[in-house]
Amino acid sequence: MEIQVVWDPLAPAASVAHYLVYRRKTTGQFDLLAVVTADALGLLVPGKLGIVDAPDYWPWPSGGDASAERCYTVSAVSTRGLEGPMSAPTCALPL
Repeated sequence: MEIQVVWDPLAPAASVAHYLVYRRKTTGQFDLLAVVTADALGLLVPGKLGIVDAPDYWPWPSGGDASAERCYTVSAVSTRGLEGPMSAPTCALPL
């Protein structure tokens, strides 16, 4: 089972060094799942930032229901090292 989630990247003028993708663990608690660089933009869906998560597979098994809905957020880190706000959660079920 896997989950594919995509977002629109910020405009090039935003000076993004990379994106941080988080998975919501519980209300107000997030785990860092991935660091996505510009090299990976568009690999899953043209023009989009995306990740593929495989619940309950190494290296981050959740120990819970692998078929349960999982929610993700993304934030951008500027070339000056400042992290912007998290996006609204995007939730999906494993396929």
